[in-house]
Amino acid sequence: MSKRRGRNEGSIYQKKDGTWAASVSVGHDLDGRRKRRVVYGKTKTDVQAKLRKLQNQLADGAIPDPSTMTVAQYLKFWLDSIASKRVSPSTLTSYEYLSRKHISPHLGGTRLSKLTALHIEHMFGVIEKGGGNSSQCRKAATVLQIALRDAVQRRLLVSNPAREITKPRRQSQSMVCFTREQVKCFLDAAKSDRLYALYVLAIDSGMRQGELFALQWPDIDFNTGEVSVQRSLEEVKGHHRVKETKTGRGRKIKLSPFTIKALHEHRKLMLASGYAGSSVFCDTDGGWLRKSNFMRRSFRPIMDDANATAKKAGREPLPCIRFHDLRHTCATLLLADNVNPKIVSERLGHASIQITLDIYAHVLPGMQSAAADRMNAILG
Repeated sequence: MSKRRGRNEGSIYQKKDGTWAASVSVGHDLDGRRKRRVVYGKTKTDVQAKLRKLQNQLADGAIPDPSTMTVAQYLKFWLDSIASKRVSPSTLTSYEYLSRKHISPHLGGTRLSKLTALHIEHMFGVIEKGGGNSSQCRKAATVLQIALRDAVQRRLLVSNPAREITKPRRQSQSMVCFTREQVKCFLDAAKSDRLYALYVLAIDSGMRQGELFALQWPDIDFNTGEVSVQRSLEEVKGHHRVKETKTGRGRKIKLSPFTIKALHEHRKLMLASGYAGSSVFCDTDGGWLRKSNFMRRSFRPIMDDANATAKKAGREPLPCIRFHDLRHTCATLLLADNVNPKIVSERLGHASIQITLDIYAHVLPGMQSAAADRMNAILG
């Protein structure tokens, strides 16, 4: 009498074409039918190795049973096996945070096959009652939509319940920017900082922080006064990675003589320090700038010095801004000075001019008044 195989032991056999195969049970589908996974190899030894690996994954819970898996189990499998191959490390970290912080605590114990739109909408209410905002709810909903869409494609779900919900309304956030006078005050305070040229370039060009940190000396053409934005520096869990720009396209930005002069002086300092072969803006050892160190040792001290100077002069302190708000400052000042929105959009590296118009709609009324004045002069 032959011995019956236990669950997940699998079977190995040779096909007619000479290749070897092994199959193992991975539970049941939503209709109760047994599901099996098959692995293939040129030799029996290859298949045995692949079968052992698959069995270990099943034993460790890496491949959950589709008939009993919970939302938390599915999300872990999705993040480790699907999302990790599709998105950038920083996006994956964001997905993991939203899953751990907002989704799993409220929906993790729910059977995936029993998940409904009501469960998700209830999660929104709990998050908001706990002090969360609509932005967190919207981001969590987006991650769920993507993850459950993949579950539908793999026939783990009949439909995607996250598609049936109405996301919380996006809360309008007031944009904080520097005025012309505040820009001057900020840059005056930054003159003594070794990264002074970085702040000048940030305000002039509107470049993103990662684009500034990844800048190389060949990207700057001192003859034409242009900077070529080709890449961005990403920092995830303490590790750096150079990647393409946010839109995947490079761009050239014409800089002011003021900025070119600041970069030229910065170049002299780097040559004197022996770091001319490093990135344009590096740490004191010639390595990549770290966001936390940059904020703690450079940006915040400059803000403190600028506010101390303003207080002595009897002026209002500078608004509390993020480094990213220097980018908003660039766009707002240019648009307020009637620079064509298309030019501003190209300078910022937006994917379309509509993005620029949506973000900086608050500046447009003043441009409309200026346009009316010009038309009045044309008509006499």
